[in-house]
Amino acid sequence: GYAREGMSAYVELQEKEFASESRGYTATKHQREVGTGYFDTISTALNPNASTLALVGSTEEGQFH
Repeated sequence: GYAREGMSAYVELQEKEFASESRGYTATKHQREVGTGYFDTISTALNPNASTLALVGSTEEGQFH
């Protein structure tokens, strides 16, 4: 696990998750599933300078728009 192997354990877990997408595994797209982009849009409408946006500037930004 992570406590013993550090980041290598996390990378191994993610690689298994990505490989499972072809069999219907969707948790790798969890931000889209829970509506992160929608809530970012609402937050931006209310406050264009909001610092609490989840996707803007993140590594996931290109994946979910």
